[in-house]
Amino acid sequence: MKIALIHKKYTTHGGTERYMVGLSKFLVKKGHEVHVITGNIDESSKSEGITYHLVPAWGKHLGIDKHIFAQSAKREVKKHNFDIIQSFSRLGFGDVIRIGGGCHQIFLDKYLSSLENPLYKFKKKFEYKLSLQDFFTRYYEAEDFKKGNYKKIVAVSQMVKDDIIKIYDVPENDIIVNHNGVDIEKFNPNNKNKFSQEIRNKHDLSENDYVLLFLGTGFKRKGLKYVLESLKNTKSAKLLIVGKGDIDKFKSKAKELSVLDRCRFIGPVREVEKYYAAADVFVFPSIYDPCANVTLEAMASGLPVITTVDNGASGVIENKKNGYILDRPDNIKKMVEYINKLKNNDLRKTFSEKASKKMKEHTKEGNYQKLLEIYNSILKK
Repeated sequence: MKIALIHKKYTTHGGTERYMVGLSKFLVKKGHEVHVITGNIDESSKSEGITYHLVPAWGKHLGIDKHIFAQSAKREVKKHNFDIIQSFSRLGFGDVIRIGGGCHQIFLDKYLSSLENPLYKFKKKFEYKLSLQDFFTRYYEAEDFKKGNYKKIVAVSQMVKDDIIKIYDVPENDIIVNHNGVDIEKFNPNNKNKFSQEIRNKHDLSENDYVLLFLGTGFKRKGLKYVLESLKNTKSAKLLIVGKGDIDKFKSKAKELSVLDRCRFIGPVREVEKYYAAADVFVFPSIYDPCANVTLEAMASGLPVITTVDNGASGVIENKKNGYILDRPDNIKKMVEYINKLKNNDLRKTFSEKASKKMKEHTKEGNYQKLLEIYNSILKK
């Protein structure tokens, strides 16, 4: 097959971007002719056997880069005779459109409802209404879901599929759920024996400490505030905080709650698998996530997960069997209850085994293979 993969950036930074790089390499390995159409290429991410088409994607400071790239990509596609055109949403065309970022309106509603200051909330609403970036995001997302602009829609979770049907009235049979996959060689329970002691020693944690892990970029949207509030009521638990966010702000919050001495603010790290290995439980009360990879990586690493219904990855969790699902991110009472329950070593071990076993059904290779089967089904028709 001659396959075009289209996204604004080709790099290993960012969930969708990493997915595209991995998919492109997989398709080449399977013997297909792969063309990447993009507006920005990270040279270190390039791979042999892939043809790269660099097209204009300027105008970010003006808020028109999405529009420029969408039109440039469409023109480039017309120059070639591709068997399959795979886009990664908000371009308005593609044989297969993978929705990795969820529905924009749902994200906005969740984000704005999480803002506590009414003046700030009004300001943000006003800014979005005036934003060209927001206008083009809405426009091209709506174009994606118009009949005739796609052959199949691929949603990264059942939650995202339900949102698409609700907002855009897309027929259910047009949407296939394909959860993100995990590299189970990199993320697995055996890492605990290799890395746990190293990381715990590094951050002044003992072998017997009950350690929670929060990992993500954007502490506010991922619900770190709620984890800190829960920590206040869990007494002996300690918390590793890994990722990019406003560390000073959340350190102040931890101090205000009198839990700073039990927190370890690590910042971004390269070898995240070592931090999963050092933890006992993964706590991630996200306000909105289409399908948070960190949830799946934690499960593959053998960690029981506490997350929310607003994280699409919760669709992989069997509630109260290999993790816990909160009805809302600020349900502190339930979060505390679940954290305290998982202090029990036998229960935690049972959850851990079931979590890692579940993720054997959701490997990266399996995810890519399912996408390839979707391509084949389209060509047969």
